[in-house]
Amino acid sequence: MRHLAVLGPGLLGGSVALAARSFGGVDKVGLWARRSEVIPELTASNVADIVSNEIGEVVTNADLVVIATPVGALQGVMESALPFLSEGAVITDVCSVKGAVVEAADGVLSASTRNDVAFVGAHPMAGSELTGFANARADLFQGAACAITPGNSATAEAEKKIEDFWRSLGCRLSRMNPADHDKLVAKVSHLPHLVASALVQTVMSAESNAVELAGAGFRDTTRIAAGSPSMWTEILAENRDAVSSILDEHIRELGEVLVKLKENDDEWILGFLSEAKDNRAIFSAPAGQGD
Repeated sequence: MRHLAVLGPGLLGGSVALAARSFGGVDKVGLWARRSEVIPELTASNVADIVSNEIGEVVTNADLVVIATPVGALQGVMESALPFLSEGAVITDVCSVKGAVVEAADGVLSASTRNDVAFVGAHPMAGSELTGFANARADLFQGAACAITPGNSATAEAEKKIEDFWRSLGCRLSRMNPADHDKLVAKVSHLPHLVASALVQTVMSAESNAVELAGAGFRDTTRIAAGSPSMWTEILAENRDAVSSILDEHIRELGEVLVKLKENDDEWILGFLSEAKDNRAIFSAPAGQGD
């Protein structure tokens, strides 16, 4: 790969640029930022060979384009970049919802005359409650799971290029269709964020001085509730059906726990906690990955 273009300089986009320079074997990295006021900081960081708020300047001659914007901005950014892309360029992304993203990307390409450009969706599970380029780091993707969700324009060659790229940054890959992806992340990412947020609200709203006794358990359990509210509102809206379904299931689970507590069924509670402990032991994701 000769030239990588990253569109969006936040936590994930910045980390992609840093990781590509460290591990990805690319010759040239371009970084696009929408806001001109951040350009001097990004340029001074030496995160990329080209830093600009002019999208054409960043993507011209790029072999691979990584769109690292919020879900709602992807279509517009892709439309802006498309006229400048070289023949054979491949586009991927980092969005945590894939159904809406793949549909939007397929729509952009099908409405254009660029049948020489391919889109292969991706979701590296390497987020954090921290945001912005200041928190980007080259090792963010080491050991992280990454879902590959090809679009209609994807060719075998394009898919291999994307798989090789994410693997070079340290990711563990899984291929799946967008609908299956969205159901799975509703369980392991979107539901936990809602549960953490609800726990914060329960503890902080009902009895504000309770937090004075909170320790590492409460801190760790609620860490992800510190994520960007605007970003998470968009994610939950784009995956509304899958999140609603798993949230209903979780509420039923908690409801059963409540009933057993009121019935003084300690044996059932012991079994519930034991099973949960055993299931937790099965989970072995690397520390710090998988938000």
